[in-house]
Amino acid sequence: MKRVALVVASVILLFFSMSASALSGAQAVVQTPSATRLTLPAGTQVELAVTAPVWARSAKPGDSLFTQTTFPVTSGSHIAIPAGAYIQGRLLAITRPSRKSNRATIQVLFTRIIFANGYVIVLPGSSGDGPAAATAAQLSIQVSPSNDLLLDNGAELEMTLAAPVSIEAAAASNAVAASQPLQPGKLRSASLCRPTPGDPGTPGTADTVIPGSPGTPDTTIPGGPDMPDIVIPGTPATPDTVIPGTPGTPGFPGTSCPAPPLVVASDPLALPPQPTQPLPQSSPN
Repeated sequence: MKRVALVVASVILLFFSMSASALSGAQAVVQTPSATRLTLPAGTQVELAVTAPVWARSAKPGDSLFTQTTFPVTSGSHIAIPAGAYIQGRLLAITRPSRKSNRATIQVLFTRIIFANGYVIVLPGSSGDGPAAATAAQLSIQVSPSNDLLLDNGAELEMTLAAPVSIEAAAASNAVAASQPLQPGKLRSASLCRPTPGDPGTPGTADTVIPGSPGTPDTTIPGGPDMPDIVIPGTPATPDTVIPGTPGTPGFPGTSCPAPPLVVASDPLALPPQPTQPLPQSSPN
């Protein structure tokens, strides 16, 4: 009987031990997803630079806007969006500068984040697939009506998330090593120089020379008997008088290069969900 009781007790202990292990494992499974995802709250600001120019004449609503992050975005102690990640957007509305105003405005909807390792995040609300607010901005740009561009390479702007964004921590971590941070100051301007008549400059005028007088010799009047000659001194010569001419003016080449557009404000823009087809979301290989 003692042996049977001992066996029963061992079985009971084993059962409780297995139950505890199973419970612990279940807790680990529940905790794993939250530990492997990062969440950026609404209002998170992401610094961007334009990587493809927006041309003044041909730009229209529906065109894509291509940018890259210039500074990493963190979530706690983790990098959620590394510097160099691609942010794609779509132009919604364009107001060009006029003769009365050197200001242009562009409304842009940000649609997705593309990491260097191929991981893609579709921004909430950008594809009309839910009630989440879409992330959009209105850009105020200082630009001349004669400029060929509305946005130049390297133009700096800001994206403010309108809704929380969930990111796979492992994918973001793997993308850090593959990312190449953008250096906006080294992007070449796409602004075009235009031919102009130019100015050849002026040759200037030569010096004016007024000749001096040669002077006169002494005049000698012979004296009488036993009288010395009388010498009347002549006049000394005078040097030429030089009146300096006017210097010439340099010419300039026959080209004019307008100043690049300057983004003076990048404000969040509230938009309803966009009625477009959802964009595919992929994971890194």
